[in-house]
Amino acid sequence: PDERMSDFMIDWIAEFSKKYGYKPGGAFISSKPKTGFNHKEFGVTSYGVNVCLHQVLLELGINPEQDRFTIKMSGGPDGDVAGNQIKNLYRFYPDTAKLIALTDVSGTIYDPEGLDLKTLVELFEEVKPIRCYPPELLHPGGVLLDREIKQQMTSLITHTLCWENHEGELIKKWIAGSEMNHLFRHNVHQRPADVFVPAGGRPRTISISNIGDFLDETGKPTAKAIVEGANLYVTEHARKALESKGVLIIKDSSANKGGVICSSFEVLTSLVVDEEKFLDVKQALIQEILEHIKKCTFNESRTLLGTHRRTGRPMTEISDEISKKINLYTYQILDHLQGVELSSDPEDPLNLCFLTYCLPTLRHRFQKELIDEVPDQHKKAIIACHVASQIVYCRGIDWSPSIVDVLPNIWRDPTIVTECILYDQ
Repeated sequence: PDERMSDFMIDWIAEFSKKYGYKPGGAFISSKPKTGFNHKEFGVTSYGVNVCLHQVLLELGINPEQDRFTIKMSGGPDGDVAGNQIKNLYRFYPDTAKLIALTDVSGTIYDPEGLDLKTLVELFEEVKPIRCYPPELLHPGGVLLDREIKQQMTSLITHTLCWENHEGELIKKWIAGSEMNHLFRHNVHQRPADVFVPAGGRPRTISISNIGDFLDETGKPTAKAIVEGANLYVTEHARKALESKGVLIIKDSSANKGGVICSSFEVLTSLVVDEEKFLDVKQALIQEILEHIKKCTFNESRTLLGTHRRTGRPMTEISDEISKKINLYTYQILDHLQGVELSSDPEDPLNLCFLTYCLPTLRHRFQKELIDEVPDQHKKAIIACHVASQIVYCRGIDWSPSIVDVLPNIWRDPTIVTECILYDQ
């Protein structure tokens, strides 16, 4: 499910699927609040974003568990990715993360000393936007724009509420439309910070036409790194321009895949476990999914940063190359497996590969169901993609098989060489 789909809608779709006899039943849709893993409840997307954030900070020479760092974000505390990322900052870096600026549809805020993370987490839990942040918590120099509170100045002119802490005194101001729009548009992009995490906002918010909004008066980017929690927030041309100025960018397809990973496991689980059994193991499964997301995003970010460090290539280009290589190997393996009949023996090497991919709870408690109920075409796709991704993450994007890589197979099965020689004769 995408944004703006309520829990009621998701449940209705799942029930409709079962009502009309669709074989996978509720597996038709993921993120079900009760019989699935709701993405916002468990923060699966932002969990992967935070792993990428951690790795990119280390690359910048900042240990986020020990060193103070500044961060700015788009998206409000009431949102899925932004709200959960705020929660991650409070959970993992309560003493080191300084969130200085944030914008959502309700307004925008800036605090040079950092926003109160505990208060922001409370707003997340109460599903309240940034306009509800207590203005009395602003430090000197801080501002809070509340776009929903207006004052009618004349029949044609309205002003918008803006709180400002001026030298320790909280001032209630009413600002004109031009000033309001300028503050709302430029606040986050213009504030200097170590990292920018777009975790909400519209696609193409930063494009090549307005990239100057993300540069200071000297032409230097206002963030050293960008971790894209929101999809397509920065256009491809804008990414290239920022990377040419030294910005490290972990693009959306690498940073925010936690939601897709979670959904894939929810679908797989729905194929082999009924709702009653699912509820018994739900908490164990979500912890295993989070661990899997952590491993995947760590491998992805490590490959990205390591390749960039070694070659100097732009990270968004490397991200695309990772995907291309994984897809290439996946389809090559899948083409080979099309003519292979999968065994029902769990000790068969291909089944072992499939089971290794599955979550430990599924593997240990529902092994027979995994072998019997998951269609062979699904198992083959999982095997192919699992092997392909491990090859790319372990060997890198520039690796291609050589005779040295084939030698272990020859040592295990010397008949390979014998048969080739006999055939040649």
